[in-house]
Amino acid sequence: MLLQLEQNPDVRWILPLDEASIATCHRTLTCRDKLLPHIPDADLSMLQKKSAMARFALSLGISVPDWFHVQDPGDALRIADGMGYPVVLKGEQGNGGSQVVICDDAQALRDGLQKLKHHDTVLQRHVSGRNWACGGFFHRGVLTHIHGYEIVEQHPPGLGAATFIRHEQSPAMVQALEAIGSAMAWTGYMQADFIRDDHGTFWFLEINPRPWGSITAAQAAGTPIFSPLVDTLAGRVPQPWQTDDRDWAAHVFPKPLLQLAYKRKGLRMLRILLSPAFWRGAPRTSPKLMRYFFKVMYWYWTGPRDRTAAQLKPTALGPSPRV
Repeated sequence: MLLQLEQNPDVRWILPLDEASIATCHRTLTCRDKLLPHIPDADLSMLQKKSAMARFALSLGISVPDWFHVQDPGDALRIADGMGYPVVLKGEQGNGGSQVVICDDAQALRDGLQKLKHHDTVLQRHVSGRNWACGGFFHRGVLTHIHGYEIVEQHPPGLGAATFIRHEQSPAMVQALEAIGSAMAWTGYMQADFIRDDHGTFWFLEINPRPWGSITAAQAAGTPIFSPLVDTLAGRVPQPWQTDDRDWAAHVFPKPLLQLAYKRKGLRMLRILLSPAFWRGAPRTSPKLMRYFFKVMYWYWTGPRDRTAAQLKPTALGPSPRV
């Protein structure tokens, strides 16, 4: 399919939206002029491994928690004893938090190693603090639009996607993201995850070279986060945008409600629907958004429980809007 898109003169751009599809596009396509982001092979290899991302960030002077490759269970236990518990065990590739295990003791570490036995793993020093993230759009290494925030709630708790966030563009976090994007001469969306410790230091965790899960919250807060993509696709240089969204907080629309609908939690759904923070997180730039939203909710509530959001077919909701 990718080769057909590459050869089709009517297709101007190919925009992969997650790490797996980004890697597949770069491996498959012989001419990458249509790809956004277009990533050099060396950077692509780096973006596929957590340890390589950490090494790269460290080379830019960004604070990174100590980490070690894990060779075998005995090696992992020795490293953990040296660092002190708790420790963080994570797969090199990662997958929305599913390959991250916080281990409070040796037995939890053994269980985590068993869970990730088919993955290359890294053991990292645990940093006590709150989860933060900073994302934005770059044009040739220049950050034009920014979305910085504290993750107040996650699903699953502590590891998964952000479901409630509070915006704050901390200078230290923004500077770290700018340093990464500038060093890579990046064009496109990029987000970085951080932990902020009790002393206010931001510790780098990973780079996400794509649109991030809470990107619509930036639009809802007043940052036209999709405009620079449109400008880039049209051959224009995106103009920098400054938004004062400090302390703006909301649910990441519509994630909390989707989880509850899938579990048939009617009363909790009603409580979320009556919350101003839920509707404050809804971007209002698309007239079709509410119709789409309610179709998705109907599908979640009435569909079989063994289906997931990833199985939702575009045909179930009607044709996708054209950009």
